[in-house]
Amino acid sequence: MSGSQSGIVCFLLLTISLMITGCGGDIDDAPEVAPVSGTVQFNGKPLEEGTIVFHPTSGRSASGMIKGGKIIDVTTTTKGDGAPVGDNKVTIFSTKPDPKDLSGMGTISLIPEKYNDVKKSGLNAMIKGNQENTVTFDLKK
Repeated sequence: MSGSQSGIVCFLLLTISLMITGCGGDIDDAPEVAPVSGTVQFNGKPLEEGTIVFHPTSGRSASGMIKGGKIIDVTTTTKGDGAPVGDNKVTIFSTKPDPKDLSGMGTISLIPEKYNDVKKSGLNAMIKGNQENTVTFDLKK
């Protein structure tokens, strides 16, 4: 192996080892999270389906599903572990396929698109540690 080839191999091995150790992280590095449940309504009726995302002021976001108006499976690192403790901005998404899009990839938002934008949604949740948190959102047209 030539000098330049061994240098490339060393670089690749170093890069891979950094990626492996960087991706795993210690349990101590995981954010403090707490369980979250609750409801989402749109114009006074349960939002049938959607996704909810909790955006902390720093660190990893959490997401969950909305089924029949109920918030379920809010996850930060492992399924159902909850959302980061502290103040979170919240976004909500609910879409259906766009019948006019011939590619089959397009969607139509079932709620006002402002709720999809972390800067415009106006939705917040204070998540408290060591307890079940219940949040309620009533979205308006």
